[in-house]
Amino acid sequence: MRARLVTGLAVALGLVAHVALPAAADDRDPGTAGAYVDEGGAPTATAADGTPTPGQNDGGGGGGGDGDSDAPPCEWRVSVEDDFEFGVYDVDTLETQHSATGRWLYYWCEGGGETAVDGFFAIPEGGLVDPRALALEALDSVQIDPPAIRTSPSQDGQLFVQVPTWLWIDGDWWHGYEATATAGRVWSKVVAQPVSVTWQLGDGTALTCTGPGTAWTPGAPEDGTDCSHIYRRSSAGTPGGTFQLSASVRLEVSWMSNAPFGGTLPAIDRLSSLAVEVGEIQAIGTRGGS
Repeated sequence: MRARLVTGLAVALGLVAHVALPAAADDRDPGTAGAYVDEGGAPTATAADGTPTPGQNDGGGGGGGDGDSDAPPCEWRVSVEDDFEFGVYDVDTLETQHSATGRWLYYWCEGGGETAVDGFFAIPEGGLVDPRALALEALDSVQIDPPAIRTSPSQDGQLFVQVPTWLWIDGDWWHGYEATATAGRVWSKVVAQPVSVTWQLGDGTALTCTGPGTAWTPGAPEDGTDCSHIYRRSSAGTPGGTFQLSASVRLEVSWMSNAPFGGTLPAIDRLSSLAVEVGEIQAIGTRGGS
């Protein structure tokens, strides 16, 4: 990956220093590039303060890395202390790049100056962090149960032909779902918000409602909801004597990061279904007599 280091002043003057960056870093020895944090998450000594370590040629943070005591002493130095303050930009996309610790390093050897490591001069301490990938990771961790279907008349009893059936999703389920994933000091947060429901009524018809629908309450007017269905035939002739009622909830997903990045991710769906019996109300008449 190619990238550029640039400050606000450099942008204004049109001065850009091009550097090459690896696509990612791992936990290899500091003498061969990679991540420069110890197991406890703290930067290595040479990465922390750039203190010269002449004569240390064992790959432990300084030295030439070839085991030759006559090799010139080398050390890691910090080129960018905080990539939130001093932008590191991808040369192709112009998007900012971020390391796990916020710092970028270069390898310096006495007599040779700045030295490429595996072909790169600017190394992200702790490796590069992709905020959008973090957001996808956070989304994968979100636990969203299937939506709780409610109807009136009650889905636990029987629905009836020619009688409006109110449809809604339980209010305790209908809310935003959040999760955050972190890598080093970078975090990304996702919010999945339900926005609409597509109902399959089981009788061959479908209905899409914006929002969860309206919960029925005693005394509510018959037209007090914008999400209802009237069955025109009973379920008596179907296998099992029921219709399969299902609700597929669409959730729109947004994300944000302290990197800073943000935007939207592809919407997700959650589905519930249940068997409902739809019957006919039989009218019973009486004949009066004198």
